[in-house]
Amino acid sequence: MDAPAATRDRLIEQHLPLVRAIAHRYAGTGEPMDDLVQVGAIGLIKAIDRFDPERGSRLEPYAAAAIGGEIRHHLRDLCAPVRLPRRLHDDGVRVRFEPLEESELPCGRDSVAAADDRLAIARALRSLQPRSRRLLALCFLADLSQAQAARALGISTVQASRMLGEALGALRVELAEPPAAPLTGAVAAVGRPA
Repeated sequence: MDAPAATRDRLIEQHLPLVRAIAHRYAGTGEPMDDLVQVGAIGLIKAIDRFDPERGSRLEPYAAAAIGGEIRHHLRDLCAPVRLPRRLHDDGVRVRFEPLEESELPCGRDSVAAADDRLAIARALRSLQPRSRRLLALCFLADLSQAQAARALGISTVQASRMLGEALGALRVELAEPPAAPLTGAVAAVGRPA
């Protein structure tokens, strides 16, 4: 759509409430609302620039799809290597992904090395069975207790504990980490330093 600048600006201004409404759908992702609105506005601008009224469709549905797509692409680029299964999303499980600040990176590491670590973790996670990956996502991303995660998976807490220990052990082997002391309790299973 080759609209004059004034028409283009008017259309953008008219459709900013649509951008805000769509951005609110992604409010629980951990990304600031202002950033989501800004990314959505980019999608709106792209939609207005590409829209062809001669095709017989309306701008709003076309723009809504472009805005949502732009926000999803933005969030996908920020997300962790572990993805929650669609069923968990449908069950209303929300996960916040927060990027590390440069000061939070391990001593002497830069962003490229941290990205390499994330890629290695993603590869290691793919080596696990889907049920084990789901258990890890429930325990460490959705921040559920082992009992809650076990209920979500339809297994006993003992089975969840055993499966969690096996999954973490497999990740250690896959990531070539030296074996740790035997797992005892949830805090040890997380692998956080004491």
